[in-house]
Amino acid sequence: MLSLKEKRVIPMTDKQNKQHFTLSELDENLRDFILTTDKELTAADTISYNRLLNFRFQYLNQQIQKEISTSKQFDHELKHKIRNEQVQIKNVNDALKTKETFGQKVADGIAKFGGSWTFIIIFLLTLFAWIVLNTLPLFFDPFDKYPFILLNLALSCLAAIQAPIILMSQNRQADRDRVEADNDYEVNVKSEVEIHLLHEKIDYLMATKWQHLVELQQVQIELLQELIEQKKTEDE
Repeated sequence: MLSLKEKRVIPMTDKQNKQHFTLSELDENLRDFILTTDKELTAADTISYNRLLNFRFQYLNQQIQKEISTSKQFDHELKHKIRNEQVQIKNVNDALKTKETFGQKVADGIAKFGGSWTFIIIFLLTLFAWIVLNTLPLFFDPFDKYPFILLNLALSCLAAIQAPIILMSQNRQADRDRVEADNDYEVNVKSEVEIHLLHEKIDYLMATKWQHLVELQQVQIELLQELIEQKKTEDE
C-alpha cells in the first residue's frame, strides 16, 4: 500500500495526455479494481478522463462500503465475545437478605447491640446500681451481699449466651466476605475481558483503519489534482 509520500502523480504533457490515461501508470490498487470491474481492459490500455473519474468514484465507494462492513463485523464479534464472557455482578446485600432467617436476624441484632456504646453504658450503669444497692442499705435490705454471687452468676449467664450469638453473627460475616470476594473476582474478570477487547479493537484500528484512511486520502488527492488539471485544460 502506498503512503502519501510515495504517491505518484500521473504525468500530463499535452492536451491528449490530459484526456487519456494508461492503466499501467495508475496506482496498483486502483488499476486492479479497474481490471476487475472491466474484464475487457488490460494494463496496457488507455481510458478517458471521464471514465477514469467514474472508476475512481466507484473505487472510493467500494472502499467506504468495505470499511463500513468490516467495522460492523468487528463490532459484532466484540459484542459476541462480551456476551460469552459476560459476568453477572451481584448486589451482596440483596443476595444475603434473601437467605436470612429470623434467628440470623436476631443474632445480627444482638451482636450489633453488644458491640455498641449503648450496651457498654447500660452495662456499667446496671453494674454500678447493683453494687450500690447491695452495699448500702438505702431503700431495702441487700439481696446480693458481697461477694455478689448473683451478680457473678448473671454475668456468667450473659457471657455464655452472648458468646455463641456473636459467633453466629461472625459466621454470617464470613459468608458475606466470601460472597464479596467472589463478586470482586467476577468484577475483575469482567474488567480484564473488556480491557482485552479494548486493546484488541485499538490494535485493529492501528493495523488496518489507518492504512485504509491513507489510501482513501491518496485517491481523493489524486482526484482533486486531476480536477484542477482538467479545469486548467478547459480554461486554455
